[in-house]
Amino acid sequence: MNILLINPNNIPFSEPQLLIEPIDIISLATYLKEVKNKVKFLDMDCKKLNCNDLIEYINNSFMPDIAIISYDYHIPLHTEKALKNIANICNKLKEYNIKIIMIGKIVTYNPQIINTINFDIGIIGEVENTIVNILNAEMKNLEKVNGIVFKKNNEVIINSPNKEKYNLDKLPIPDREFVRVEDYIDIRSMLTSRGCINQCSFCPTYNYWGVWRSKSAENVVKEIEYLIKNYNSKKIIFLDDNATVNKNRMKEISKIILEKKINIKLGCLASINTYDKETFELMYKAGFRWLHFGIESGSQKVIENNNKSFNIEYAKKVIKEVKQMGYRVRTSFIFDLPTTKREDMKKTIEFILETEPDEIRGHFLSLRLGTTIYNNLSKQGELPTQYIHSDKPLLENEEYTNMELLQDVDCLVNKLISRDYKIVRDVKEWENLENLRNQEGKIKFLSFCPSRYGIDWEK
Repeated sequence: MNILLINPNNIPFSEPQLLIEPIDIISLATYLKEVKNKVKFLDMDCKKLNCNDLIEYINNSFMPDIAIISYDYHIPLHTEKALKNIANICNKLKEYNIKIIMIGKIVTYNPQIINTINFDIGIIGEVENTIVNILNAEMKNLEKVNGIVFKKNNEVIINSPNKEKYNLDKLPIPDREFVRVEDYIDIRSMLTSRGCINQCSFCPTYNYWGVWRSKSAENVVKEIEYLIKNYNSKKIIFLDDNATVNKNRMKEISKIILEKKINIKLGCLASINTYDKETFELMYKAGFRWLHFGIESGSQKVIENNNKSFNIEYAKKVIKEVKQMGYRVRTSFIFDLPTTKREDMKKTIEFILETEPDEIRGHFLSLRLGTTIYNNLSKQGELPTQYIHSDKPLLENEEYTNMELLQDVDCLVNKLISRDYKIVRDVKEWENLENLRNQEGKIKFLSFCPSRYGIDWEK
């Protein structure tokens, strides 16, 4: 069967200064190829293609039987505006009688979107097992396929969930030949686990993927070696939502890298409550140079109210320790988390100034489908749509107004500027990193837009 996987064009197109290969869709393309299909992948966002370009590609290069469109599957890069493009893509594909499958969190948590976007089948949750069941059924007898939404006689049918989880060690190494790696920034990406042990109120990861599970240390290192051998990779980021859950696995990954004398610089997303000093010291010896911690607030009250499970004072200790080890540290903060008041924002500012992370990602709350916050607001009838990557507060807090919040954010900005931080508000600023260096030659920043990976890992 001919299958075309599509990474839809964002609105506006994602800036090349940030683009990493969409490893989640490349992984799925590789898997589908392994199960005996003819597969192509088209990154419409990277190539800056519109619907007419898509049709030209189909007419001249590859006529699929099925098109799979991804929106917010593992890596959330698209804004809600991209749904307009997805609707246009589906309408164009329908003109050629191409069957369309949509995957990702929006179809999982809002399956009724099939009424507004003209796809044939939506996969609810993880894809691998369900997509094989769909293909085995030859897109027929869909009532028997768990984990999907489809329409029959103009009625929306939502089948029972597919609770079977795929064994990640059975996945092949993602074939980057589906793309031109030269089209992306100079850092390769990997996914070595799914899920999370945390259930933060603003994040859909636990609800979507379930309990944390991972690839083995041996298979992780095999992929690292593959990237070095085939693409001369110097920097690799683990884009897992929480890579360090199992300290024994991270130790084993590090030991194998050291035993094989593999020369590579690595980064990963971690959480404070998975920190283990001995493990992180060993990871550094193996080449890990960058860590991201989602702190989100400097107020113990606010993080507990939003179901984060760590101690603020312990988090300060962890950040100081890993910086002393030599790590470059990025932290993220959501300035307008529910229950935040002015005294809480002051504690966030104090946290940042005390720990001085190398990179700070400043967010306003993204109201994402599948999160506790979104679900609670939806029940109150206050939320008609999904927002991602907002550049301003979306909800008004009578006890701490948006005007007061923005004043305090400006206060933080001024304090960081006085400490030689750069403030990044536009992704175009990542094009010339040398412009972001301070007087000491370091790049320290607070970014209000998506941040670039791989900065100064070489040291």
